[in-house]
Amino acid sequence: MTQIESQSATDPLAAQASATTPAAADTVEPAEARWSKSYMALMFVAQFAIPIATIAPGTFSLAIKVEEINPAAKNSLLAIVMTTAAVALVFVNPVIGILSDTTRSRMGRRRPWMLGGLVAGLIGYTMIGVSSSFPVVLLGWLIGYLGLVTTGSMILTHMGDKLPESQRGKVAGINGAVGQVASIAGIVLAGALVSAPVLMFVVPAVLACVGSLIFMARMDDPSSVDEPRVKVSIKGVFAHMVFDPRQHRDFAWAWISKLLVFVALYMMSIYSVYFLGSRLGLDSAAVAALTATAGGASMMFAMLGAIGSGVISDKIGRRKPLVIASGVIMAVALLVIGLMTSNLMYIVGSVAFGFASGVFGAIDQALMLDVLPDRSAAGRWVAIMQLANEIPKAIAPAAAAGIVLLAGGGDNYQAVYFAAGAMALIGGLLVLPIRSVR
Repeated sequence: MTQIESQSATDPLAAQASATTPAAADTVEPAEARWSKSYMALMFVAQFAIPIATIAPGTFSLAIKVEEINPAAKNSLLAIVMTTAAVALVFVNPVIGILSDTTRSRMGRRRPWMLGGLVAGLIGYTMIGVSSSFPVVLLGWLIGYLGLVTTGSMILTHMGDKLPESQRGKVAGINGAVGQVASIAGIVLAGALVSAPVLMFVVPAVLACVGSLIFMARMDDPSSVDEPRVKVSIKGVFAHMVFDPRQHRDFAWAWISKLLVFVALYMMSIYSVYFLGSRLGLDSAAVAALTATAGGASMMFAMLGAIGSGVISDKIGRRKPLVIASGVIMAVALLVIGLMTSNLMYIVGSVAFGFASGVFGAIDQALMLDVLPDRSAAGRWVAIMQLANEIPKAIAPAAAAGIVLLAGGGDNYQAVYFAAGAMALIGGLLVLPIRSVR
């Protein structure tokens, strides 16, 4: 019995992979078909729409909603909402990722989960918009946010399925730029709708649906009805979220690097609305205006960083130097923001951070796809990769709240930015041990 056959006898997910991936000795793997510009453009539409409904509400709208419900307990309540959703996502995302690998439907493997996520997003965000009860807001965020993140993760999984290596840097770079623009557009939209709580949540969800459905209509996700059926247990799913870092060393280092940088990102963003308000004496409308102004200024640099670094990385065949540089710049930018005494300092720090996060978002995504251990089981490995995005969402709110308490409580948010800067620096440096990618 061969190694693949032996593994398949006890591992249904391995059986699926072996059923869809012929032995290398018997076949010559065909060249990957390059994606057309029109196909990528449709995907970028979806990649623009989804962050409007996830990043902006998570960094602005939800903070405003929680403060309206209970101003005195806003720090702890916001941390509870963010942490609860993040912990849930740590468990839900792997299950959906692997179940999508084994989904058998005429709509394909990824498309049904994308559609379900959009429906959940609409339901959950509507609940938040119409309610003034914290438990309902918490439940609505769980349903809506998890649903929309599922839709986004299926697009990333589709990239793992189909995107040729020669286009990964470029596509990841454009994705990074699109995400930057979308996050700022979402905050501008939320600021315009701040007096209409229902629309502040429902409109972004509707935009996510429209953008995603446009791509789904063209998406190369063929019927999987005739593929071999695989039985998967929940225990088996979580067993497949564990991998041996000694066997997949480069993937492990890239994963840890991503984890730390995203801890930094979420630590600095969770209390940004409150920090700007207390530090600079701004109300919600003024915070939205300053955030949009700083975001607009940083957006151009983020796009330059994302697209430029993606193209350069593909041409020179190097990823690591760009990831390291982005970590260093993020650390400096967070130090500037933490020390800010004026709107101008915040804008300068935001521009530097935007540029660095654009570079990191693009090159880290390309690097992770480069070190993906098995593209025939992309759902599994992308789900593991996504844990490096999702676990920080569970860690960061509690860590940020703890740092604020240690700093004296109240509006003492400065130390959070210093700690986030240290995390970003360490995360950037941790790609150094990777060997298969330069």
